[in-house]
Amino acid sequence: MLEFFNQYSAFLTIPGIIVLMIALLPIKGRRRQVIIYMVAGIIGLSAVLILRPGTSSVASEVEAQSLITSGQPVFIEFFSNSCTACLASQPIVQSLESEMGDNVQVIKLNVQDSLASQLIRDYRAYLTPTFVVIGRDGKVVWRQSGGLLKKSEALDALESA
Repeated sequence: MLEFFNQYSAFLTIPGIIVLMIALLPIKGRRRQVIIYMVAGIIGLSAVLILRPGTSSVASEVEAQSLITSGQPVFIEFFSNSCTACLASQPIVQSLESEMGDNVQVIKLNVQDSLASQLIRDYRAYLTPTFVVIGRDGKVVWRQSGGLLKKSEALDALESA
């Protein structure tokens, strides 16, 4: 659970606190209230929109397929830049990456990239985030769709793959 709190947490928490503090201020005049609340809302929304899980870690579908067929266990994350659960899962994914090191290939695929379209169909990643573990033999050994990554389950699947 501690992995959820990181640099992203401040970007999510601080705007919320600012909006809450402004909402609790005794402001006289309806027009002034509306303007201040709008500014607070824009600040909060801007901070949230700045956060993005990133781009795909591979440049082409061919590169992704070569990593999948490399003979190593593979962890694939299908994400979207508009997905809050994807953003919240990033610290957990990073922690999983650091724990597994070079023993696992990690592929991050933004579902909005055209290179991901065939892989989305192949691994039925129609919901973001979707996490898939592929064994050494190229078969799916574990998958999770939606919500925060269950790191312990993913680690177990990667170790047995």
